[in-house]
Amino acid sequence: MKILVTGSEGFLGKVLCQQLIKATHKVIRYDISMGKDILNREQLAQEMATCNVCIHLAAVADLYIAEHQPELARNLNINATKSLLEIAEELNVRVLFASTVCAYGNNGVAVSVEQSPLAPTEVYAESKAEAERLFYDKLDRHAILRLATFYGPNMRTSLATSIFIEALKNDEQIRIHGTGLQTRCYTHVDDIASGIIAVLDSGHNGIYNISSDEEINVIDLVELISEVMGKTANTVHVEDRFGQINKSKISSEKLQGLGWKPRYSLKEGLGTCI
Repeated sequence: MKILVTGSEGFLGKVLCQQLIKATHKVIRYDISMGKDILNREQLAQEMATCNVCIHLAAVADLYIAEHQPELARNLNINATKSLLEIAEELNVRVLFASTVCAYGNNGVAVSVEQSPLAPTEVYAESKAEAERLFYDKLDRHAILRLATFYGPNMRTSLATSIFIEALKNDEQIRIHGTGLQTRCYTHVDDIASGIIAVLDSGHNGIYNISSDEEINVIDLVELISEVMGKTANTVHVEDRFGQINKSKISSEKLQGLGWKPRYSLKEGLGTCI
């Protein structure tokens, strides 16, 4: 299968392209670092005309950049996605759109499944939730992939797991936002990529959560990283982050129905980073 991957040179994009190639798919890389701009409709259409499927990862994915540059986030996450979907519809190309479990926000649900309400709390998640709506009447042809908070070797330095590892490595103080009891289902980037490929290869469309079911709060995450590194953490609690999601417990039962399972436990996955 010939697959266009937007955002191919990002953290997830590189891992996904490697896995796709290993699975004998032909990959067309599309990234701003290569001079390929998802806001350039003509350029995008020319590339998309040569493929069967587009996996759309390109976005403003950093929460802090999105918060400080909301118009940029909306332009890349919503407007560019709208244009990409219009081109895909014209060319009969299937799109797998990378959204986020952050779109569930503080929805008051104990475990979020694909039908759970969306209640995004900050700009990044709001932009992804709005972009999702572009697909809702086309889910017989396309897929929305709600990706968990992911980590792994070469992850973005702004991610909590990266910040904590670097602080422990350098014997620096770790700043914990709020109570530290907020939870996430941290998922290894390799497992996110294999989840995307599971949906791709299945031919199934619709909405899929791609997430480990291993929920952990920030305090316990710091303790786990400390244990893996053989270090003692020096922590301090600071003011909570704006738009904080208090609890994020995600079900990937639907995806597991396609035969997918995460390869890494959180402890094993952190070992690959450290």
